[in-house]
Amino acid sequence: MSAQMTARVLKGVVGALAIAALAIPTAVAKGGPPEGHGPGSVETTANNLSVPAMFVGSYPYALTCDGEVTAPTGEPLSGYSVPGEYFVQGEHVWQAACGTAASAAAVVEWGDNLGGDAKLKVGSPIRVEVGLLADAEAMTVPSLGGYTVIKLEPNMLDRESPYGTAAPAVLEDPFDEVRVWTQGATLKIWNEDAGVLAYDGAAGAEINATGRVVYGYNLRVGLPGVWTIQYFFPGVTVTGSDIGDSEVTESGTYVTMHITAVTGGGKGGGKNH
Repeated sequence: MSAQMTARVLKGVVGALAIAALAIPTAVAKGGPPEGHGPGSVETTANNLSVPAMFVGSYPYALTCDGEVTAPTGEPLSGYSVPGEYFVQGEHVWQAACGTAASAAAVVEWGDNLGGDAKLKVGSPIRVEVGLLADAEAMTVPSLGGYTVIKLEPNMLDRESPYGTAAPAVLEDPFDEVRVWTQGATLKIWNEDAGVLAYDGAAGAEINATGRVVYGYNLRVGLPGVWTIQYFFPGVTVTGSDIGDSEVTESGTYVTMHITAVTGGGKGGGKNH
């Protein structure tokens, strides 16, 4: 391997580790690590960025965001329930393209469990997750390439299954999805009726098992009722949301939704995005 290729591989490893490790101690990414081992727990991973991303604000961590792609390296693996050979998260190194911007327009995609039929239980983990998808119609999104990552053991829990991209690696350029991350994002969760504030601080983000940048928080509430979840994304104009409301200001956008927690056992899970 050439010195240049070695440098690119090391950059990919450091970048994947850094974006996970720098998440605040309350971030839980969709479909990646376990749901956590208690309130405010964090699971860091070395997942590769597979879905292209635009980063608003300071230069993002140690990723190489010059629009170039790092192809998977090493020998692919096989023997999974899904036939074929794969480059696997945690075993191989690659990186989708990413870039930087002063601002961005995005569509909000909340975690499936928050808007679905799953019962959100008092005392059980509630996975709060949100993704920002670049709105190509409202902003200029450069052509960015990436790799499709799939779950290799469909019968296993999301958090336990390996994930990978097929070998030989197929670069999709342009990729049909671009994620957005912004510096200084915040999260606030509260119950207005009870006057209880569950969290108010920085919003953590991770690269999940499918290689997407997602914001996440591992929430447990101690009483039933309606809880308000509100993110603020500086420098981002939200043009739409699958659920909830948004308020665009001069400095960024507030996105808000409400969940209802009920008494009883169970988990508030979600699926990969």
